[in-house]
Amino acid sequence: MLTLAIDTSTPAGGICLYDSDSGLIGEVRLGIRRTHSEQILKALDFLLDSSRTGIGDVDFYTIAIGPGSFTGLRVGLSTVKGLSYATRRPVAAVSTLEAFASSLAFTGKLICPLLDARKKEVYGGLFRWTEGGLKREAPESALDIRSMLSLISEEAVFAGSGAALYRDVIIDILGEKARFPHEGLMYPLPSAVAVAGLHKAEHGEFSDPVTLAPVYLRRSEAELKAEG
Repeated sequence: MLTLAIDTSTPAGGICLYDSDSGLIGEVRLGIRRTHSEQILKALDFLLDSSRTGIGDVDFYTIAIGPGSFTGLRVGLSTVKGLSYATRRPVAAVSTLEAFASSLAFTGKLICPLLDARKKEVYGGLFRWTEGGLKREAPESALDIRSMLSLISEEAVFAGSGAALYRDVIIDILGEKARFPHEGLMYPLPSAVAVAGLHKAEHGEFSDPVTLAPVYLRRSEAELKAEG
């Protein structure tokens, strides 16, 4: 099975073509200088052309469904919905944080991916690799960094924009229990999203693209203002 994976849930997003038999075909990581809406379709054309792959060759699409940037998630999801509708291919939706944690399989320690949620909060989750695969140790949530760290009492690996932003706080509270990967793994990999999507596809776990919605974990500023 060949999947086209899209991750626009963070400023450092990207797209990936991944085949269940031959592995990684191509991956494009997007920078933060321009919005995903400006880059995603150009990156898609580049990836397909460079890999000599037609959009009709794709068996299904994988989308990182959040949590993350409200605007970014909407861009990625609308792109995948359009592609799914045009090519009549199914969609697998995966957690941004879970896919992120899966790229840190080199450790048996607790894994804590953190994304900057602004308003002095992070989107975070706790995961651990076991013989049976990646295990979720705590629900994904939006919390201030100190509340998130209060859930951790052992050695843990931190990655993501939230980990970079609050690195000093994490070290101050956890000391030598805090570990950080090298820079290349500090941000989510589109290929990790693709592999997570393949696992879902193998079990027939596809989402209805019509009703599929991003996972925000909290309400947008616009919604809060409308209530006020």
